[in-house]
Amino acid sequence: MTSPAAPIKIAQPAVVKDDFTYTVDGATIVLPSLSYLKPGLVRRIRRLGDVDAMYTLLELSLAPEALAALDEMDPDAYHQLLEAWRAHSGLSLGES
Repeated sequence: MTSPAAPIKIAQPAVVKDDFTYTVDGATIVLPSLSYLKPGLVRRIRRLGDVDAMYTLLELSLAPEALAALDEMDPDAYHQLLEAWRAHSGLSLGES
């Protein structure tokens, strides 16, 4: 007689509820965790491509001063901010 198979469990990434905070040229950037977006934000970006969804999320989430600071960032620093936001949210690009 064999024992019943144990149920298969798929590892789910941890949900990070805390906002991401970053400072750019004296402006405080506060963004929601990418793993814990409010339903209204998800609804607004659900049909957009990745790039459009990201910029729409930034525009809906940031104060005008913070958005202006992002607009003037060095591209390398901007990509570092995006990577830090993803890492804070518990998301990664994975291994290739």
